[in-house]
Amino acid sequence: MSAPDSTPNARTPLLPPQAVKVLAIAFAAGLLLFLLVWLKSRHHYDFYKADGTDASASQTSTLPAPLPPDLASGDGNPGSNASGLSLPKDGTVAVPPPPARPPAPHPPASPPPTTAPPASTPVINDAVAQRSPAPRYPQAALRRGVGGTVKVLANVAPDGSVAKVEVAEGSGNRDLDRAALDAVRRWQFKPATRNGQPVASEVRVPIVFSPVR
Repeated sequence: MSAPDSTPNARTPLLPPQAVKVLAIAFAAGLLLFLLVWLKSRHHYDFYKADGTDASASQTSTLPAPLPPDLASGDGNPGSNASGLSLPKDGTVAVPPPPARPPAPHPPASPPPTTAPPASTPVINDAVAQRSPAPRYPQAALRRGVGGTVKVLANVAPDGSVAKVEVAEGSGNRDLDRAALDAVRRWQFKPATRNGQPVASEVRVPIVFSPVR
């Protein structure tokens, strides 16, 4: 009967040599890629300049300096700011009102309606008797003592002559009325005028017959 082997059993590797070689190559490639990306990002953002100064410090130095208190508060009043707007004590901003609209133009006034001037009142002068012979008293009426008044309507032409006569109001005696018409028919008148021009007109003439006792 043979004696047992006293040498311990060798451990078997976790990964085969071929897999280990692949992992090593992948690790080296990833490390190289990381370095390339880091160098590119460092050049892009320029965290550190070649002269050793910090780029962020340079950017900060170019910012404008803060305004002094007297400029930041306008004219020194605590209630105003750099823009000139006054701030109330409660912190609200006073917004200026919008500009007022210009007044709407008034429509042109229409001219007053023209009225025709009133017609001038014509100046009329009535006819006036210039030659008026007395009528003949009828003998029959005179013997009986008959008298009366006859109103004769005479149409006077523009030349002053009598164109027509008629009894406007009789005396009650035919002879007296006829004698009055015959007398006025022979009369001559100064014609009536309208604005200085002779015109035809009508004239009422009273003829009075009074018997003498």
